Order: sequence, then structure tokens, then C-alpha cells
Amino acid sequence: MGVPAGEVGSTTTGRRAGWPCALFSAILLLAPAVSAGEAPLPGGAVRNVLVLFQDAPNVPAIVALNDGLRRVLQGTDRLNVYSEHLDLSRFAGPAYEDGLRRWVHTKYAHLDLSLVMAVGPGAVTFATQPEALWPGVPIVFCAVDERMAASFDKLPGVTGVAHRYPIRETMELALRLFPDASAIALMGGASEADRMWLAPLRAEAATLPKGIRVVELFGLSMPETVERLKAIPRGTPVLGMTFLRDGAGRPWTGPEVLRAIDAVAPGPLFSTYDFLVGRGGAGGVVLEFEKIGEEAGTLALRVLAGESSGAEPAQRSRSSRILLDWRVLERWGVDEARIPIGAEVRFRTPPLWKEHPWIAGGVVVALLAQGALIVVLLLERRRRRLAEVAAGESRAAVAHMNRVGSLGELAGSLAHEINTPLASIQNSARAIRRILAAGERPPDEDVYVNLGIIEGEGKRAGEVIRRIRTVLRRDSVQSVRLDARDVARDAVALVSPQARQRGIDLHLFTPADPMDVDGDRVQLLQVLLNLLLNALEAVAPQPPDRKKVTVRIVPDGDSVRLQVTDAGNGFSTAARARIFEPFFTTKKTGLGMGLSISRTIVEAHGGRMWLGDSPEGAEVNVDLPGAREAGSRVAGEKQ
Repeated sequence: MGVPAGEVGSTTTGRRAGWPCALFSAILLLAPAVSAGEAPLPGGAVRNVLVLFQDAPNVPAIVALNDGLRRVLQGTDRLNVYSEHLDLSRFAGPAYEDGLRRWVHTKYAHLDLSLVMAVGPGAVTFATQPEALWPGVPIVFCAVDERMAASFDKLPGVTGVAHRYPIRETMELALRLFPDASAIALMGGASEADRMWLAPLRAEAATLPKGIRVVELFGLSMPETVERLKAIPRGTPVLGMTFLRDGAGRPWTGPEVLRAIDAVAPGPLFSTYDFLVGRGGAGGVVLEFEKIGEEAGTLALRVLAGESSGAEPAQRSRSSRILLDWRVLERWGVDEARIPIGAEVRFRTPPLWKEHPWIAGGVVVALLAQGALIVVLLLERRRRRLAEVAAGESRAAVAHMNRVGSLGELAGSLAHEINTPLASIQNSARAIRRILAAGERPPDEDVYVNLGIIEGEGKRAGEVIRRIRTVLRRDSVQSVRLDARDVARDAVALVSPQARQRGIDLHLFTPADPMDVDGDRVQLLQVLLNLLLNALEAVAPQPPDRKKVTVRIVPDGDSVRLQVTDAGNGFSTAARARIFEPFFTTKKTGLGMGLSISRTIVEAHGGRMWLGDSPEGAEVNVDLPGAREAGSRVAGEKQ
């Protein structure tokens, strides 16, 4: 697929150049003039070299060719290199060519040329026919097809580098990559240069294995080409050389053609032109114009040095390679294993382990080490979780024992608290029995009074038992919405009998509004029981006027504060620093676990337990977060 270029005209020069001139116009690209280098040539004279480019500086591939020329020539000293773009494809005609010959001859008449380099067959014809522009000056050509080069071998002083377009090799490569293909499509434009490819393509396609059908798409308009491509079975590779102009007369460039057929092509487009790789073409066995330039530059230096007379047959360039675009092949599902060994595959990111084996190895080792570490950490985490569960169960057992121990301290007073309503129930029942045994109709008032006593004392005994059962419960922790005032009332009711026995004034102050918190009722009750029992024991030996214990429930911003204050001796400075440590106690018979367990429970509820500054005695505060959402309390909780 070439860039727009005018068709070769019917002038003498154009006809002599023939189809190789037109084909060359489709593959060259803009290039700067070749610059001189510094390596000396034999002899001390300055050598002048003129490079004639057949076409204008807007046709493909000449950049690569001139890179090769520069690589060889720019290291040569005393060498002046000049360049001219003849633009024969667009402006061919007798008047243009005659004027161009006179102008070029006049421009370089003052120079003593040592060598003329002709890039393209049209440039060779321009310099030699109908007569030599510079008689006796050797000519070295390049970028000329070997079939045209055979006619130049007869010209005196003319030699060069000829090449063959690897069409058959590209067809074989396409069929290798698409082994299931039963056909191959040959596509080209309608211009004279485009049609000149049809015969070579047919000749090469004739050498393909039997059973491969050849579909020719030449001379059609682009819409017709698209429709014909749609009808070809998917998986059929397409081979194209040039598409300079379609059957409707519209000029096209290679990238434009690729964009037009991309959505409908039955397979990727293969070509011998490397400049289509990266622009949508799949690649092929492509000519290496940079190496052709190097070969032509080397031959030019040999002629300048006298090693070659410039009269021997052209040497054949074998500068071709397999060049493929992996993105296109991958899109068409080509098996990577079918790519020939030694092929240059562009736009494929090689695996890290191939490009950087040491880095890849290090990464693998690091991943293995990381995986092993993760396994160890997971095992350690599981071990810790099991340990935490076991520790939680142990703490729950200790907390339960602490609650049982607390009830043990209250056993005597609780027994009296239960026996009192039971004795009252018994006496009232006897009184009713005596009234009924008298045989007369009993006074209604006496019966109802005694029944009321029985009912009230029964509720009283039941409430005491309920509180005891609450403390003795060993259920799993359940965080529910509850009123801190109810928890405080139950705790005070449990210790009130002991407080009365010891002559201790126990007071509870609560606000009128509910003090809702989220927590476990049993655990919070245990905390208050521990604090109340400690307070009762602290004030028991005090004079009557100091036997006071006070419980307050007060709001504190977003928190609810439970405060227990006694009029005992308080804590020493040393004791205050360690009062919440496990196994630390100020009692002679204490285990030192009550306050430690209580503090753990409070912190598990998101609160804190701390010592206040009471002017006399001790003050312990428990701050609990207020309930996060409004809602009803759990069933069975006192309202």
C-alpha cells in the first residue's frame, strides 16, 4: 500500500523506466541529503558525489535507506555529497524532463563529479538516456528491482545493488500463520503502477500448493473492494503491494487503505513493505532498505577508491527479514508457536522471566517467601484466636465465680430477705384458715387484706430470687438496650439487706428520665455489685455518722455516669496507682480480682472506670456511652 503518487507518464523517460520506476515511487520516504564524513579516501583530492532521488521527498522508506548510506559515508573524509529529488512520478512529461535535465546539468556544471548515485530506476534512466548527463562519471544505483537491473548491466559505467521483492516468501509466511486458510486474497489499486504488480503476484501465487484458491481484487473502487472482502471466508490472509489509486480515481495511502478495510477484511494484511508494520499491517518478509543503503554506500566507496570500475553486473541484495506485528496476529488468534524462528516480532512485551531472569527469579523467591510468611501469620493468627477464645472463656468463668462469691457475701442477708416475705405469707395463710374454720361467714375485709399480704410478699420474694438468678446467670454476652437506672436499682436491692444489718445508710439517686445504654445486663450488674460490696466493707468499721454509701446515676454529655461514693478511709496514693491491677487488694481476705474484672467489663462496653476525688472516703466512677439509637428495651426489662 503506497502513498499518493502520480502515475508514470508516456514520455521517453517514463516509458523507459517502466513499472519498476512506478513501484519504487510507492516505497520511498522523505530523507535529508547525505552528509560527508571524515575517513580519508585514497589520494588527497576532494570527491564530489551527487545522489539523484527518483521521487519527491514525500514517498515512503527513503529515511531508512539514507540512514544506511550515512552510516557508511559519513565516516569518509574529503567527500562532498549533494542530493536532488527529481519528482518524476508526479511531474513526468517531455517538457518537464527536458527542463529538469537542463537545470540539473547547469546547477552542477561547475563541479567535478566523481560519482553519481541513482536511487530508483527512474533516476538511472534520467542520468543515462537519451544520453549521459555526465559522460565518463560512474553511476551506482540502488532500490532497483533485479528484473530492471538486468537492462542496466548493458550500460557502460553503471553498476549497483539490485533486490527482489520477497512476494512468494510473504505468501508462504501468511499461509503458515493461517494453516486452515483455503484461499489467499491479492489486493491492489487501479493505477498503472498498481496494475504492474498483478503479473508478479499471479506468477508467485502459481507456485503455492494446490488447493489454495487465489482471489484477485485489483482495479476496484474502495466500496467495491470492501464488498468483495466481506464475501471472503474469515481467516483468509490478504496480500497487498500498492494501492495508489482506486477504480473511482481517488488517491489512497497505505494507512488509509488499512483503516478502510480493517472492519471487513477476512484476515490481516501482509506486505513486503516494513512501513505498514505498526500502522495496522501484519507484516511479512520485508525489504530492509537501511541495509540496501549500506550495501549501496559500500559499493560507492569501492568505486571511488578504484576497486571497482563500475562496469560489472549489479550485485544482488539479500537484505530482507521477517517482520511481524504481534498485536495484529494476536487479534486474529495466530498461534505463537507458528511464528518462524528468527522472525522480528514487534509490539510484544516479552515475559519478565525471559527479559530479566534474575529479577524474575528474585520475584519468585520473594513471592514464595511472602506466601510462607502469610501461612505462618495465618497459623499464628488462628493460634492467637484460639488462645483469645480460651482466655475469654477463662475470664467469663472468673467473672462468674466473682459473681457467685459476691452472692456468697450476701448469703446471710439474702436468706433473711427471702425468709421475711415467706414468713409473712405463712402467717397470712394461717389467719385466713382460722377465719374459715370458725364456720361463720368471714368478714370480707379481713380475707382481702390477708390475700393482699400474700400476693405482695410473694412478689417481694420472687423479686429477690429474680435478682439472685440474674447474678448467677452464665449466658453468652448479649449487648442490648437497657436503662442504667434499673441496673442500679437491682444492685442496690441486692445489697440493701446487708446494709441494714450493718447499720449503713445506702442511698440511690437517679434522674427522672431514662439513662439508656447498650450493654450486657448481668455484666453491668456485676460491676455495681463489686463497687457496692467494697463500699459497704469500707464503711462498716466507721462511726455511725460515717456509715454512708451513695449511688448516683447522672448524665454526662453523651455518656451515662454511675458513681459509687463511701465515707470510708479512701485509698492511699500507692493504692490508687495499682487499684485496678489483677490480684492487688487492700482487703485482708480479698483476692484482688473484683475491680480488675469490673474495669475489663467496662472497657469492653466502650467505657472507662476511674477514681474520683472525694473529700472523704472513696469515689469510683463508671462512664458508659449512651445508647446510639432510640428504641424499645429488651423484653423483661423494667420500664
